[in-house]
Amino acid sequence: MNLYKNNDYSYLHKEDQLAYEKIKQSETQNRKFGRINKFREYPKAARHFEHIFPNNYLDIVELKNEQYIKTLCQEYLDFLDAEPNERQVLNFINDQEHYLLIASLLKLYNFGHHEAYLFKEFQLGTEYIVDYLLVGKGSGGYQFIFIELEHPSKNAFLKETHDLAEPYRKGINQINDWKYYLELYSDTLIPTFKKAIKTNDSLPEEFTLNDSTRRHYVVVCGRRNDFEINQEKSYRIRRQLEAESRIKLFHYDNLYNLTLNLIDEDSF
Repeated sequence: MNLYKNNDYSYLHKEDQLAYEKIKQSETQNRKFGRINKFREYPKAARHFEHIFPNNYLDIVELKNEQYIKTLCQEYLDFLDAEPNERQVLNFINDQEHYLLIASLLKLYNFGHHEAYLFKEFQLGTEYIVDYLLVGKGSGGYQFIFIELEHPSKNAFLKETHDLAEPYRKGINQINDWKYYLELYSDTLIPTFKKAIKTNDSLPEEFTLNDSTRRHYVVVCGRRNDFEINQEKSYRIRRQLEAESRIKLFHYDNLYNLTLNLIDEDSF
């Protein structure tokens, strides 16, 4: 469940605790009313520790690191050009903790700008594993994006008819299985979230209710050129599927552009 291999943000080391307390005190120092929010100045560990899922929190301060994001994106593009399979993509993201590539999908929704969390290889019962579960909070509370990665190097559309090819169909079928499972057994997710939550915190009600309106689905497959062969039909299929099933279809180059667009943003 922990996104970060070399860090455990569920507690603060003494050095971070002292620095955190010092900055917190300065927020109200010499002020008659209110406080100055200096969240971005907190030690990184403290920024994570403040949130309900410390080891799954997506740190907004990273969005100000322009060089890191540009380097990440170039590495990702070079990696895609080597024609990996989906398992290799997952390893590339997880091993190097390039989670901004997945978090960038939040820019296409109207939530995630208050808090954002990412869970990798999220278990649904004993049968299913979700590649990534993105959780974002907006003014309407928490919402959930279930993400399936399919093959980046196989054709996403059939050459003759330009209908969806096997990788997209496989991803959509997988999501339909998830949707059915969640309608029946959404309460089985609660123990998993409780394992990740900060000590002494409790789950917000959005995590315990079976509310399908808060659930969204994404399949990522293929490259941009797959969409460009017959743009009118491929984008019509994309719009129709989203309208009917709440499933968004993306290609892997979308993640490149969306991640670049995170540079200097204040939130996801």
